[in-house]
Amino acid sequence: MTGRAPTACVRRYGTGLLSTEVHTAGAGAYLWRRAPGPSAPCPFTPVPAALAQAIRDLPRDGPGRCVLGREEGGTRVYRVGGATSVAERVLREGPGRGLGDTLYAVGRLLGLLHALPEQPAARGLPVGSAGMSRLSAWWSGRTTNDRAATAGELLRAELGTDTWQRPRRWLTEALADSRSAVVSHGAPTLGSVIRTGPDDAVELLTGENLCLAPWYADLGWLVGEVVELAWHHGDDHPQWQAALNALFEGYGRDLGTHWNRAAVLRIALHLHDYSAYVALNPLEIRRYASFLSRLITL
Repeated sequence: MTGRAPTACVRRYGTGLLSTEVHTAGAGAYLWRRAPGPSAPCPFTPVPAALAQAIRDLPRDGPGRCVLGREEGGTRVYRVGGATSVAERVLREGPGRGLGDTLYAVGRLLGLLHALPEQPAARGLPVGSAGMSRLSAWWSGRTTNDRAATAGELLRAELGTDTWQRPRRWLTEALADSRSAVVSHGAPTLGSVIRTGPDDAVELLTGENLCLAPWYADLGWLVGEVVELAWHHGDDHPQWQAALNALFEGYGRDLGTHWNRAAVLRIALHLHDYSAYVALNPLEIRRYASFLSRLITL
């Protein structure tokens, strides 16, 4: 009798947007099973076969690789070499020197992904990421999530209408910027990055949010995440900026003087997602409003 070896679930966590289970897979490997959460507004993006092959064929002579998940119904299953994400490590320990090495590798991977030709491999991908769609619905008053709608009203009252509208314009401009559109990861969060093995390789879970979007959207996602993490830790340790410099070096390009716009969009989306899919916390919204206001008006 043959079949797959049984696996043990070593970790399980999630929100209304995303559910994750991590199982042992033998020989130091782990299977990450990720699925849309019970309140997620849409399923994962289907990956066209030609694009999946193009991603598998990306050069592997650098310090990282994109890992495509195996489709199992609405779930994606990734075989990787670690049970915890880089985000967990950074939340617990701060930036450290390893964050720069990680972001250099992720920047390089994003550069390779963005260099893929849009056609024919990417035919059928959505324009704009799922995160962009959630944010657009939130800012335009079209969200169907009651907690998100309440959070938006509270944030708008804290920021004032003029300050609230500025990121909405930035998002509208990004969605309309077809000249800068590339094959994009769509959500390259540190929660989807794993460092594994004796060589501390970087693995980026890829495929759930693939889309066509401006090249700076993926970079902005990570910039916003690092800026928010530094704020969360309450410090200005030079390793935070060093990590962003490494990201840009790996990618081969930075965000220029408008870096704050991309950061604001990512941080606002995190506030939306926490409010909509975890818990509505007016005190946290006021705290974020002060932080966002400073970034918006830079």
